[in-house]
Amino acid sequence: MQYDLVFEGGGAKGMVLVGAYEVFVELGHTHGRLLGTSAGAITAALIAAGYTPQEMLAALSEQENGRSVFSGFLGAPAPFDEATLRVGALRTFFSGLDFKFIPNIIEDRLKDQVVQALAQNSRTRNLVAFVERGGWYAADRFVTWLQNKLDSGVRNGQPRRFSAMTLQQFFDATGVELSLIAADTTGARLLVLNHETAPQCPLVWAVRMSMSIPLLWDEVVWREEWGTYQGRPMAGHTIVDGGLLSNFAIELFISDQPQVTAIMGPKRADPVLGLLIDDNLEVPAPRGLLVDVTIRPEELRTVQRIRSLIDTVTSAHDKMVIEAFEHLVVRLPAAGYGTTEFDMSEPRRNALVDAGRVAMRDYLDRPPVAAAVPRGEEDVAAQQAQQRADHIASNLLALP
Repeated sequence: MQYDLVFEGGGAKGMVLVGAYEVFVELGHTHGRLLGTSAGAITAALIAAGYTPQEMLAALSEQENGRSVFSGFLGAPAPFDEATLRVGALRTFFSGLDFKFIPNIIEDRLKDQVVQALAQNSRTRNLVAFVERGGWYAADRFVTWLQNKLDSGVRNGQPRRFSAMTLQQFFDATGVELSLIAADTTGARLLVLNHETAPQCPLVWAVRMSMSIPLLWDEVVWREEWGTYQGRPMAGHTIVDGGLLSNFAIELFISDQPQVTAIMGPKRADPVLGLLIDDNLEVPAPRGLLVDVTIRPEELRTVQRIRSLIDTVTSAHDKMVIEAFEHLVVRLPAAGYGTTEFDMSEPRRNALVDAGRVAMRDYLDRPPVAAAVPRGEEDVAAQQAQQRADHIASNLLALP
């Protein structure tokens, strides 16, 4: 059976999606439209590029210098140029400090030197990046990794050459309707990036914008050459992780409201299946592993606080539609795993992937919900759920 698939975000926890997708394919199912946020956007993009579950599992095992290649996604900030620092937020802050006993010309030079020293020092450059670029880490190595993946292997017997494509070019080459969720903090609105809304936006940067957890990775600034969004200029707008507004926008495949279909296209007859990363469901511990968790300081503080805040903000509308369409959602266990645990050990990674496999198999083995519900009650419940999805989707796209 063909399904329209929705993939939730969750950082490193998104590895559970691969196990679930493997069983989905193994049982003979195929995908139609694809929708993803953050880690879900990465998964959706690779599937759209023709990646098999086996190829995706192999990617999870890749290592560099004895560590997971994913650990490099938390990269050191790129060097700062002096011109940018002179007009940056940190320099502006120092400009507000007036040392009366120092001549202005010397004071200005001293402040420039202090800012440059902070930007060059390995102990403080992340803080400077946080202030100037909106994120503690750089994601340059993620971009390089994704570009390599989109140009590796074959799809339908032809070499993959997708890394330089725009969303329109990618759709023309594959025929796959791929939509990625991002958040425009300048315009204070949700973005659904696809070949209809942002045809000139590069595929790689659409994924990069969707996965940019606020304050963790540096923000992405929309470039002039990326064109418009729904015909509106976007150059200079700051874009971050779509999870800031909706981490699981399954309602966009369900609603048939005009403002939704203008972005997603006409509602389809294909059933919808949402892959939800559930932090409340335990992952069975791998045999022989008692304790093997490397917790970073940023996982305890920065990321947990940011993710908790984002989850609180988004849970109102995401939770409502999940409850309304619970029968369309497969819950994938991820309790005890961290958003930035990219260098998790092989046993922990395998346990997470296995949990995804088991959850998907259990879901697909269930009898259809409709078979257990009297027809009249089913119709009423379906109508009420549809109305809730329409309401939530319309409100989401109308933000702010």
